[in-house]
Amino acid sequence: MIDKWLALQATIPESTTLERVRGLAKHSVFSLANPNRVRALIGSFAQGNQTQFNRVDGEGYAFVADTVLTLQAKNPQVAARLMTAFRSWRALEPVRRANAEATLRRVAGFTGLSRDVKDIVDRSLAGD
Repeated sequence: MIDKWLALQATIPESTTLERVRGLAKHSVFSLANPNRVRALIGSFAQGNQTQFNRVDGEGYAFVADTVLTLQAKNPQVAARLMTAFRSWRALEPVRRANAEATLRRVAGFTGLSRDVKDIVDRSLAGD
């Protein structure tokens, strides 16, 4: 039930959702060590809230990337799954596309990137 509640909170298409998700990521019911909670909160935000993940300021991308970079050493498969939200970045309008690409390149340049996350990032950037 908590996972469903987290997913619901993450998919509300309003301007305060990112701050709510950041707060919930610090709540005692959430743990990066629990893959279901990560998918429910962060995955639902990235995959199910297109208006807030694709914010024009790029903060949605930055939040997901920061979470991936923190998570990828302990759970590279879940981290890689979160990065799949960036797959359609080339279809975005120019400002959002530039923010998404910059975020992908930041993750690609991270020292110690897991093989799983690197694979998704490399595939997302392929064709340059």
